[in-house]
Amino acid sequence: MTELPLRAGYVIAVDAGGTHTRVRCHGSDGSLLAAATGRGGSPNHNDDAADNVADTVARALAQGDLDPADAIGFAAGLAGIGRTGSNQGGWTSAWAEEHFALPSLRCPRRFVNDAVVAHRGALLGEPGVMVVAGTGSMILAITADGREIESGQFQHYAGGARHLVFDLMHQILIGTTSTADAPLVAQVLEHWGVDDLTGLRRVILELAEVDHNDVKRRYGALAPLVTAAADTSPLADQAIRGLTDKTAHGVLLLAALVGTEPVPVAVTGALASDPAFADRLGVSLCVPGSVHSELVPPALDAVGGAALLAYEAAGLTLALDPPTITRLTQTPPTRH
Repeated sequence: MTELPLRAGYVIAVDAGGTHTRVRCHGSDGSLLAAATGRGGSPNHNDDAADNVADTVARALAQGDLDPADAIGFAAGLAGIGRTGSNQGGWTSAWAEEHFALPSLRCPRRFVNDAVVAHRGALLGEPGVMVVAGTGSMILAITADGREIESGQFQHYAGGARHLVFDLMHQILIGTTSTADAPLVAQVLEHWGVDDLTGLRRVILELAEVDHNDVKRRYGALAPLVTAAADTSPLADQAIRGLTDKTAHGVLLLAALVGTEPVPVAVTGALASDPAFADRLGVSLCVPGSVHSELVPPALDAVGGAALLAYEAAGLTLALDPPTITRLTQTPPTRH
């Protein structure tokens, strides 16, 4: 491992999803120097993505009193960035280099899809499948021979938080609810500021005049209510199981190509990490005749995965022993 004095150089790690951008700055031994959380940095879901990423990076540097000139490596995982050979994601790494200019940074930089940093952090570069489900969704496998394959290459898309809510809302509007669903239905009506289904239909149709990204956020904001009701509302349970079944299909399409058995499967994102979702996904993965796949806890979060890529950009190789992993998993209170 190439060593630098702790404060002589540092790396910047970014995980930019549709809802939040998280930034951490680590010294050359993995020690945490600063952290910040800001608004979403996905160009697919945020019109102001570049500003949000730049602002969050700047606040992290200010928190740690870090000089931008001392940064030696930068890596960002961005939802919506396509990979080489991928048919998913409308933006390229070259586009991101220009769009997310960050002119104060002169260090080597890498922009990749957020599933790539999540996979690297969770499985530390080993073969397996990564499920990202939050504002958006992606399922990415790295095979035993190093190939990256997405479920989207099989024309599969599971869906994120808003898709969970879409299904629930459809069932409510159709009228397929029971007495046990009444508390959740009341919360849904309150969320939209209406008293009954007639008002709900009216509000939903009026969304045609609202910015598309704002509409996605308004639907997605209901997802925590759905997962919180998973064990009390049959409708919530049905909606979650429908999405975990779709997610499991994507995982199993890729598992047959990974080349190990069992195939480790890690999850990240506000929805995928919710116990109600993760528990049901474990059940959905048990499909007779499919490759044995099992959920495993991630070694590092997505920002940790971005940090590993930032070290590579800086020409440093970190020994991933337990003390280093512990330093990379430090998550102090962040400034918003």
